[in-house]
Amino acid sequence: MGSYTAVLKRPGVVRILLSQLAARWAFGMMSLAFVLHVQRVTGSYALAGITLGAETLGAAIAGPMLGRLIPRLGIRPIIFTVATVGAAAMVLIGLSDGSLPLLLVCLGFVVGITSPPIQQIVRPIYPSLISKEQTNHLFALDANLQELIWVVGPILATFIAANAGTEWALYTMAAIQIAGCFTFASNSEVRNAKMPPSKHRMGRVLKSRVVLSNVAMGMLLVGSFGGAEVGTVAVITDRNVSGVVLAALSFGSLIGGFAFGHRAKTKYALSKFFALSAVGYSLIFIDPSSAIWVGICWFIAGLGIAPIFANLASIIAIKLNPTESVEAYGWISTGQLVGYSSAAAVAGIAVDTISPIAAFGVSIAAGVLGLVVALVSLPFTPTPPSTDKADH
Repeated sequence: MGSYTAVLKRPGVVRILLSQLAARWAFGMMSLAFVLHVQRVTGSYALAGITLGAETLGAAIAGPMLGRLIPRLGIRPIIFTVATVGAAAMVLIGLSDGSLPLLLVCLGFVVGITSPPIQQIVRPIYPSLISKEQTNHLFALDANLQELIWVVGPILATFIAANAGTEWALYTMAAIQIAGCFTFASNSEVRNAKMPPSKHRMGRVLKSRVVLSNVAMGMLLVGSFGGAEVGTVAVITDRNVSGVVLAALSFGSLIGGFAFGHRAKTKYALSKFFALSAVGYSLIFIDPSSAIWVGICWFIAGLGIAPIFANLASIIAIKLNPTESVEAYGWISTGQLVGYSSAAAVAGIAVDTISPIAAFGVSIAAGVLGLVVALVSLPFTPTPPSTDKADH
């Protein structure tokens, strides 16, 4: 923990970590808030899923697109504009009575395509706040804080929807996005950040083996979540129990992030963390119908998740300059969204055509393939900066 303390003492680190967390908090509430509200006003889970899918499609497009626009138009104009437009779309969805289903889908797309590019902005800024030796520590903290979004966000969304109404979950999301994004953009580190525009055409950064492997690993890692979530809900039909079981994945990630996230001292670290997650997923078939066993497996798999996210982000920071990294992080975000939606769709088909338990196979396949990509990428995976200095 001394390593993390040393990082947090650096000027601006605590402020930027907390403000970026606030700026992204609405994302943790979004999936449940959309599904709960759209289903309530239209009576259709299918339409709720389509609306959420439209948001995901918009977010996938927004990642690299906004990554290219940030250096040209400036960080603050981009943040202020997309945060405001996206929040307005959330409010309009909340006000809808469901009589215009197509409008809900279109508004969902607007929310997605105006997703504030917080990660694309903050990750290139991180290296300027710390010493090179502390890179892994800061990215590990960032990955750990992400888990709070996914643990607390859904709980907050369901609590507000149950006690105040589904529309108020959306209004709360909108308020949090505005407050969080404007606070984030007011930081001096964000205001003064200089991100020169890329001199190359869009997509050229994908020619980098490091970026391409990062996109693939992120896609497979997040894809494993899709199989886990669909399979857990399909097998464990008690929603209160299934929610707790799924929380074990994020809880394991949170523990793993603090325990192992900063310990990546060789280029083999990424492969080891993928192997740990793959083992957790693979153990599921010992007793897939037991909620307790599934929770244990998800906890084991989760131990490797935050360290993987931290290492992937750190690799981009080490290998690419800020001009390229902004767009690279955008493509990585897109890959993760595509990975989740594709895996969730395949898992859903497996549930309908084979059995509910078959959905778990998607997580196993994604986890093992992620390990294979990590191993294949070893020849060009950079060795993390020595953390010895940061540990003292």
